[in-house]
Amino acid sequence: MTEPTTLQVKVAAQILAAIQSGELAPGSHLKEVELAERFGVSRSPIRGALMYLATKDLVGRLPHQGFCVLESPLSIGPDKVSLPVGEDEELYQRLIDDRLAQALPDQVMESDLLRRYGASKAVLRRCLLRLSDEGVMQRKHGHGWMFLPTLSSAEKRFESYRFRMLLEPAGLLEPTFKLTRERLQCCREKQQALLEGAPDSLSFFEANAEFHELLALASGNSFILQAVQQQNRLRRLTEFHTVSNLERVKTSCREHLQIIEALEQGDREWASTLLYRHLKVASTLNELSKRD
Repeated sequence: MTEPTTLQVKVAAQILAAIQSGELAPGSHLKEVELAERFGVSRSPIRGALMYLATKDLVGRLPHQGFCVLESPLSIGPDKVSLPVGEDEELYQRLIDDRLAQALPDQVMESDLLRRYGASKAVLRRCLLRLSDEGVMQRKHGHGWMFLPTLSSAEKRFESYRFRMLLEPAGLLEPTFKLTRERLQCCREKQQALLEGAPDSLSFFEANAEFHELLALASGNSFILQAVQQQNRLRRLTEFHTVSNLERVKTSCREHLQIIEALEQGDREWASTLLYRHLKVASTLNELSKRD
């Protein structure tokens, strides 16, 4: 097959992550309609992503039925699978890096960005729209784009932590909260692996974000999940560049494991208290690190 598109690569990574986390069980049928609804895309990129994964022997083929999860779990995580980096993703990362390095002003013109990066209009427009969807940029009235306040300042990060301290612990106390032991066990194994290993910044951030989104999803409240996902999108733009304290990473994993243990014991009130403490400590450490 031809090289996958940027969207197909993104969807392929999402499918691999769901397989690795146990959300898509070994041997299960990968149905295009269900995956399209799950990841919020049409069936076409799902089909392309599955075909690409099948060529790499990362999913299996079913005669006349499409694709399935392999019976044997993937031996490597999705972050280690070599997926191609599309032109869109490359430009997206350059825009983020340059903004974090303060190499881009608050307001920019598309013509200036085209000259700076040498990208096509279509690729640049897709990246700008993606950043707009993630709450990083917005189109100005008339011409040009402007960067919105994100988590690039200590004050905004403090506000973010305070917001999460109000929201996430409350999600564990929702009457609709439901989290199976299988999902908890899978989450425990991931956190334990991080604790015992030497994770890089990106793999830790992704596992951290996944943990908090799992709890938000389990709340059964779609607005809580939406808010946590938005916070993670904003955090990803800055935090995965800066996670360097290995001991803090391991402490965070231990705190996650304590929360998981409380949930396994059915004590959601204690789990909520532990989650509040976890976020409060992270907020305090974030403030202290910016004063050094």
